Amino acid sequence: MSDVILALIGVLLGISIAAPPGPVTAILVRKASLSATAGIFVGLGAMSADFILMVLTFSIKALLIGSLIIPAIYAAGSLFFGILAYQAAFSGDQEKVFAGKSYPTGLAMGLTNPFQIGWWITAGLAFNQKFGLFPFYFLFIGIFIWVLFISYAVRLSVLRYGRTMKRILRIFSSLTLGTFSALFLYYFIGYVLVP
Repeated sequence: MSDVILALIGVLLGISIAAPPGPVTAILVRKASLSATAGIFVGLGAMSADFILMVLTFSIKALLIGSLIIPAIYAAGSLFFGILAYQAAFSGDQEKVFAGKSYPTGLAMGLTNPFQIGWWITAGLAFNQKFGLFPFYFLFIGIFIWVLFISYAVRLSVLRYGRTMKRILRIFSSLTLGTFSALFLYYFIGYVLVP
């Protein structure tokens, strides 16, 4: 397979991680509604988490399968996303955003997001086995393209439609984060109760 095709596969893989609605997208949308730069920094934090997860997954892949790490990740994810859902629901429209503070939020979300971790343990490992490391150099280009697109699209829609769009995005963010918090709690309970 040519390097160009492998690079394209990598870009598409990056978009496949970043594009689906989930907790990272919810907080990125919330921050981008106030500042496109803050949304980008959330995305960069989550992208950094992907890099860390990639290195860890490819380094210790044999130890991850069937370990007790997974239920602990679900518990941490449930708590973290529950807190973020509460903050998204009750923060006002005049909330101040400092773009640099959005990066640690994105990083922490990425490192505690069971779906992101699950992607690396499943799809990431499978693509690595099939195509090697080369496509993963381009995966981060795909993530970055998506982060830029969604951050500016959200910010421009808020500038055009004002407070109504901010309220819609706040409701979307809080409901999405709350749903994922509950889902991760359910998964954690399932791991604990099922022998």
